[in-house]
Amino acid sequence: MGLINWIFDFYQQHRINQLQNEAVRARKETASVRDPSGNIDVVRLERVLGELALAVKTVQGMMIEKGVCNSEEFYNKLRQLDLQDGKADGRIPID
Repeated sequence: MGLINWIFDFYQQHRINQLQNEAVRARKETASVRDPSGNIDVVRLERVLGELALAVKTVQGMMIEKGVCNSEEFYNKLRQLDLQDGKADGRIPID
């Protein structure tokens, strides 16, 4: 079973890396959601935010399924990070 677990872990790490790359791509797209006239392209912004939300939910689900953390630990960390800017507003500044 050791080899099977190793292969599964390798695959999961590969998927996590893919999702991280997709999140980076989505962040870059979010930074460029303006049309040529300088207005915000709402359709593109909604698409990019939807892709980012899907990537985050996928990583969250994988972490819980793999036993990296449980739901309570995940949300405790989320709340901790949310408070880093001094406001519990469900957001974090984009660096």
